Amino acid sequence: MNLNKLFKPKSMAVVGISKKNPISPGRIIFVKNEFEMTVKTYGINPEGGNIEGVQLYTRLDKLPEIPDLLVIALPAESTIQYVEECAHLNIPACIIIGGGFAEIGSEGLNLQKSLEKIAFDNDIAVLGPNCIGVYSPPLIDTIFMPTERITRPPKGSVALISQSGGVLVDQFFHKFNEIKIGVSTAVSIGNRAVVDEAMLLEYFSKEDKETSNIAFYLEGFKPNKARKFLEIAKQSVDMVITYFGGLSKEGKMAIKSHTASLAGNEKILSAALKQNLIIQPKSESELLTFLKLFNILSQRKKPFDENMVVFGKVAILSLSGGHGVICADLLKKYSLSIVAFTEQQQEEMRKLVNPVARNIASFNNPIDLTGSAQDEDIVNIVQYISKIEQIECIILLILPYAPSISFMIGRRISNAITQPKKPIVCFIPYIEKYGLIIEALELSNIPVFHSIKETVQAVSALKVRTKIYNLRKQNPPVYWNDR
Repeated sequence: MNLNKLFKPKSMAVVGISKKNPISPGRIIFVKNEFEMTVKTYGINPEGGNIEGVQLYTRLDKLPEIPDLLVIALPAESTIQYVEECAHLNIPACIIIGGGFAEIGSEGLNLQKSLEKIAFDNDIAVLGPNCIGVYSPPLIDTIFMPTERITRPPKGSVALISQSGGVLVDQFFHKFNEIKIGVSTAVSIGNRAVVDEAMLLEYFSKEDKETSNIAFYLEGFKPNKARKFLEIAKQSVDMVITYFGGLSKEGKMAIKSHTASLAGNEKILSAALKQNLIIQPKSESELLTFLKLFNILSQRKKPFDENMVVFGKVAILSLSGGHGVICADLLKKYSLSIVAFTEQQQEEMRKLVNPVARNIASFNNPIDLTGSAQDEDIVNIVQYISKIEQIECIILLILPYAPSISFMIGRRISNAITQPKKPIVCFIPYIEKYGLIIEALELSNIPVFHSIKETVQAVSALKVRTKIYNLRKQNPPVYWNDR
C-alpha cells in the first residue's frame, strides 16, 4: 500500500458534501482544503453545482484526473460503495471519517470486515473508519472542524498518531501550539481497519524524511500487531514514544465503546516497550515535555550534545533557594542526582559574583544566587560549572522578577553555552512580559519549560535518550533498568 498518498497527495477528492448544511463534515473538509491547503481538491455531490464558487462533480469518474486520495464523509453503508469505486478507479488511498463500524458491535463489525477485504484485495491504504484523518501541513487537513474552532500546531519533526481524534485536536494540538512542539504530520487512526500503528511506524521511521520523532496515543495494540510494532521500533533511528490510555480497569471498560480496542497488561506492556527502546511516558505532562525536548534537539543547529547525560548528574542554579529545594526534591523520582561541589569550587564561584550576592548566596548544589544576582553573575557561574566534568547537565531556574536581571539574560545565556556544549535546561515562569527572554533562549534551541517539574522531566528525557543512543550503538549501559 502507498501510504505516501495518504500524507502527501497531489490531488484529493471529497464525497459527502452537503450544499444545504455549511457545517457538515464533508463540506468543512472540502472548503478548508480548497482555500487553506495546497493539495488540489475536488468535490463530489450527485447534484453537481458549486460551493463558494468552486465546481462540484457528480461522480468520481467525471473528475479531470484520478485523485491520489479520497475522503469519505458518509454513513457506513454508503462508505463501502465508495471504497469499491476506489478499487475500480485505482485510487490508492482513502480516509473514512464516519463511524458505524466495529465500534458499535456486530452489525458494524460485518461492515468493517467488508471494508477490510476490499482494501487488502486492492492495496488501498484506508485510514479509519471513525477518525478525523490527517493534518499534514501545508498539504492537507481533513479535520472536520472549522479552522477558527481549533488550534493547529506549527511545522516540526514530530509525527503524531492518535487513536482518538478528540485527544488529537484537544489535548495535543492545543498544547503543542502553546508550548511550540512542531508536527511533521498528525494522524487520527480510529478503528485501524486497514492502516494501523505498525504500518504508520514503519512509514514514518523509514520513508518520511521530515520526521525524526514519532509519538503515539494508543488504547491498546491492534490484535496480532504488537510484535510487528515492537520490532520496527527497535530498528528505528527515530525516537519512538508511546502513551497508552485504558490501562486501568475503568479505562479498559471505557475504550470498548470508543474504538473497539483491547488494552493489555500494564506491567507486561511496559517491559516490552522498554526492551524494544520505546519510551513510555508516565503522564501526559511527561509526554509533552519529552516531545518538546526531542523536537528542539531535531533542529539542525543544536545547542549542546544531546547524548551526554549518562548517569543523570546535575547542577542546579537558581535565584531562589525555595525553587532550588523543590527541584532537588524531584531529582530522585526521575533517577537524577546532584553533584557535590568541593570547598575550592565553592570559593572560586563566590569570587565570580557581585559583592552583594557574594555575601548572601549559597554555592552548595543547588546554587542559590538570591535576588541580588545580576546577569553577569548567572553567566559567570554557568560558564564555570560547564567546565566541571562530573556535571552532565545544568538546570537553570530563572526568576526574572529581580530588578537586576535584564531582559537580555536569555541572549547572554545562549552565548555563554556555545563553547562547552554542556546540556542546559531552563525554567522560566510562563508570564507574557517575560516572553522576550524565553524567545531569545528558544531561538537558540535552548529548552525552556514553565514548571520546575517539567524542567526535571526534560533532564530525565536527555538521560533516556542517551541510553537509547548507546543501546543502538551496541554499547548497552548497566543503568538501563533504573527508569
